[in-house]
Amino acid sequence: MRVTIKTIAEMAGVSRGTVDKVIHDRPGVNVETKEKVLAIIKELNYKPNPIGKALVQNQSPIKIGVILTPEHNPFIKDMLKGIKQAEEEFYAFGIEVITHIPETLETREHLSILEELERERVDGIALFPIHDKKVRAKITELQEKGISILTFNSRVDNINELCFVGQDHFKGGKVAAGLMSKLLPDGGEVGIILSSHQLSCHDDRLSGFINRLNDCHSAISIVEIRENQDKRSEAKKIAAKYLTKHPNLKGIYITGGGVEGVVDAFQSENRSVKLIGHDLTDGSATLLKEHSIDFIIDQKPVDQGYIIIKTLFEYLFKKITPKKFVEIPVEIIMEESL
Repeated sequence: MRVTIKTIAEMAGVSRGTVDKVIHDRPGVNVETKEKVLAIIKELNYKPNPIGKALVQNQSPIKIGVILTPEHNPFIKDMLKGIKQAEEEFYAFGIEVITHIPETLETREHLSILEELERERVDGIALFPIHDKKVRAKITELQEKGISILTFNSRVDNINELCFVGQDHFKGGKVAAGLMSKLLPDGGEVGIILSSHQLSCHDDRLSGFINRLNDCHSAISIVEIRENQDKRSEAKKIAAKYLTKHPNLKGIYITGGGVEGVVDAFQSENRSVKLIGHDLTDGSATLLKEHSIDFIIDQKPVDQGYIIIKTLFEYLFKKITPKKFVEIPVEIIMEESL
């Protein structure tokens, strides 16, 4: 059996980064864990690869910055799992990941984060970009200084990024409309809760939804569209208003986070309305099992978090140029497919 750091990590029940720290006698590991890892290394007669070790020592540390969106949406917490997984996997190659979770979608905060990453002298940045000309100008400035830019989840116009990792959200919106049409074959009133017009992915989903309804001459009518900024509390308020203002409401389509808030409103008003949302999380999976949501359109957030780090690492370390569009498939999730 070929013994690797991964083998040792799995046997010890720790991360690969922890094993690497023990092998190279770096701080940050408690005595008990260190002794356990060393015992496994001795038992398996593990010898570090001298070529790989020399390669790492000759490389300058690779710094990657990541800019997410506010963590109101559980999707972001799942992305963090994938980012952490990639960071641990490539830790031995001297990679450092600096992750920022802004509190808002305001221009000033995003510019401040970009400037901070510039001061940190990062080699590459993976960002969930907002629609703003000042942010685009700053991204272009960083690219001119040699910082590689990868965008994910939301596209932004007029920048020549290394690549985009994400879904075809227009297609996702069309899928949502197709599903709603099947749930409401006779048509009816539907309300839409949009995360934010600042993020192109949500505008794309909305456009796809409307396009599909128009194409099939659906009898579904959209009564209102409001933003909730991915917040559960705001989604609950908006859904409650829809239910009060539109007593014949048949469905709600929510393009981002906050689906739990919509269900809260349904339960408070004792109403049964068709509901389609995005992103399979622990919370939305539970609601599917409880028949509170009809469909979830997933984009595998853990995989997405892993891919953005892996792609930048391979480009910066191995000089592997990625495809311009790394597409995450549109996946329909219902109770039976969990």
